Amino acid sequence: MPAAASKRVRGTQIRRHFIIGNTACVLPAPGFPDPPPEGHTKGWTVYVRSLPNGPDLSTWLKKVQFKLHHTYTDASRTIEGPGPFEVTETGYGEFGVEIRLYFAPESGEKAVYREHYLSLAPYGSEEQKARQEKENKIVAEKLETVEFNEPTQEFYKSLTAEEQFQWLKVKKGRGKGKKPDYVFEGEVEPTAQLPERAQGGGEGSLGAGGTWSQGYERQVVAQLRESAGALEQMLEEERRGMEERKRKLQEVGASIAAK
Repeated sequence: MPAAASKRVRGTQIRRHFIIGNTACVLPAPGFPDPPPEGHTKGWTVYVRSLPNGPDLSTWLKKVQFKLHHTYTDASRTIEGPGPFEVTETGYGEFGVEIRLYFAPESGEKAVYREHYLSLAPYGSEEQKARQEKENKIVAEKLETVEFNEPTQEFYKSLTAEEQFQWLKVKKGRGKGKKPDYVFEGEVEPTAQLPERAQGGGEGSLGAGGTWSQGYERQVVAQLRESAGALEQMLEEERRGMEERKRKLQEVGASIAAK
């Protein structure tokens, strides 16, 4: 029988942000079979990753299952922790990758589903497309969040332990004969929260390193609200048009009935 889950920390919620995305390139390219399989024109990697300054995924993520298009051999690929949680393949077409996240056993949490649409073609402005073609690299990412409501006591310890940031430390020498230090480097302090500003960029920028920030999050939310407002205006105009067409049809019907 499985071990009973520990008691839960009442009134507590812990969030973890992470990235789901893919990179892609035109074949032939380094790291892929040369020559590529017949008919395959693109190489790609789909992944689940930590934020550049965030906690190590393996502190809460046990394994990830990637479900590829049914035409692939072994279309269901499971990657065990500590990762990297990614699958690299070649192909020619885009499709939705189903992703199932399994949490650490001590969490007592059920697996959750996410989906990522594999992007293989350049996108964005003409300048962005030109840069992607020149570098032969497509990066398509999105920020995802999971919430652990009233986590088990054992899982809570893992989610709040300093060790989850160990992967961000680098070794610094202290002189001959002295034990080296392991310290953080970079412009953004390690945190489980989204940083206020992006690393190496301005408000809301997204660099090659996936510099997610609260500023970028606010920008996306504002854009979504603006789009929702524009859509609502279009729907209202369509509703008025429908009412006007309905009124005219009623007038025509009344006119015919009167004859």
